[in-house]
Amino acid sequence: MKTLRILSIIFLISASTFAQNPAVFQSNKNILKATGTASSKQEKINLENIDEWLCPSRLERGDREFGGHGPKVKSEVKLRLANNGTEVWADITFSAIETVQDFSTTSGKWSKKVFDVPYGKKIMAINSDMASRTQFISPAAGFQFLLPGQDVANAFHTFLDGVDIEKKIFEMHGIKREDRAALKNLINTAINNGNTVIKVPATEGTLVKFFHIVGDTGGDDISDDNNCNDDTRIVKIEFFPVTVTYSNR
Repeated sequence: MKTLRILSIIFLISASTFAQNPAVFQSNKNILKATGTASSKQEKINLENIDEWLCPSRLERGDREFGGHGPKVKSEVKLRLANNGTEVWADITFSAIETVQDFSTTSGKWSKKVFDVPYGKKIMAINSDMASRTQFISPAAGFQFLLPGQDVANAFHTFLDGVDIEKKIFEMHGIKREDRAALKNLINTAINNGNTVIKVPATEGTLVKFFHIVGDTGGDDISDDNNCNDDTRIVKIEFFPVTVTYSNR
């Protein structure tokens, strides 16, 4: 009986303390919450650029020659998590369509691993843009994008087939849309194995920094083998850094 009386007194004292200072319990709740999220952390990661030739060989329409008529090129890259959040893969689509009769057409799809998560961690979420796309009308092989005195805005409008580049993409490149001198740096050309490679930014999404693409080659354009030499192709895809949420596993 004496023991029961002592326990009752202790209980009453505890209840009184909590009533006077409910923050005691609340602070414990905060500690528990922090403990639950301590293993999650946001970080920027650098994906591995896709630095290999990717060429479609499926002839969907017409013949294998664009004949200097475009092609109109579209390409898109989407990220996905794989292997329980320990890998990041890029799914790539590409199409090229001749701009006049007989509208020779080809397209292809590929998947490439672009990141391995460090041991002991996994990615819970990708917080930045997970996709990018671009499109343009490829001029004939050997073209010059901007001629002396040509208006930059009009050149962009024609080249991108009337599509605007999103404002946030300009911001990622560190330039202002109205800075016409800087705009010229967004589209460049180079020679790769005798073909003109067009380096072009994404028009939507801040995942891809630059697509490097061969449109017209000056000969047969759509590949009929697996080596991609002298064919319409993706030469390289460069990525912006990506923000992810890590957790321990």
